[in-house]
Amino acid sequence: MPEGPGTDIANGRRGRWRSGAVNRQRILEAAAERFAAEGFQRTTVKAIAADAGVDPAMIHYFFRSKQGLYDAVLNRHEPVRDPVAELLSDGLEHFGERLVRRFLEVNEGDEPGHRVAALMRLAVVDHEPAALLRDFIENEFAPSLARHLDLPDARLRAGLISVQLVGVAVTRHHLRVEPLASASVETIVTLMGPIIQRLLTEPLPEDMDQAPGGANVTGTSA
Repeated sequence: MPEGPGTDIANGRRGRWRSGAVNRQRILEAAAERFAAEGFQRTTVKAIAADAGVDPAMIHYFFRSKQGLYDAVLNRHEPVRDPVAELLSDGLEHFGERLVRRFLEVNEGDEPGHRVAALMRLAVVDHEPAALLRDFIENEFAPSLARHLDLPDARLRAGLISVQLVGVAVTRHHLRVEPLASASVETIVTLMGPIIQRLLTEPLPEDMDQAPGGANVTGTSA
């Protein structure tokens, strides 16, 4: 029979709901780690339970199935409604540095539960979070940047910026390419900030290639 939400298998005692809530959070954190490392298919409920220090029955009690747990990991964070508004509140000057620093803060420990950080980690191994990360870039980050910048090609620039940031995260944390993997946050900010700044302020080539459907990559009609 599945254990109830107040059962603490790791400590061998039956607690109150608070204990169940703690165990549920522990399961989510362990699952996020496993899914990010091994992907959905290779991850097992038994392994997650062992990492979380609970009985597998508790996972089924809270989440019904491995798919239910995976969905909970992907959807436990609120969308970032306007991800660049605060960073642009001081103007465009030094925006590149502020954006890189904020991105590193989110992805490297200051906010380990942030939705974008979770998607970044899972997108490397699974298609579903990769699609959600792409949706964030296309429907939250890029439109937010476009709203705050008086540039006709703001969405293209946002896409180019996203490539740079995602590349840094993958190189540092998944590929572990040195010396980038061991570089300090301030070193990355110093090196990457000007690159991001140029993508926002310097003119892009006028003879951009045509994209499918007759629109060029700046988003204007041919």
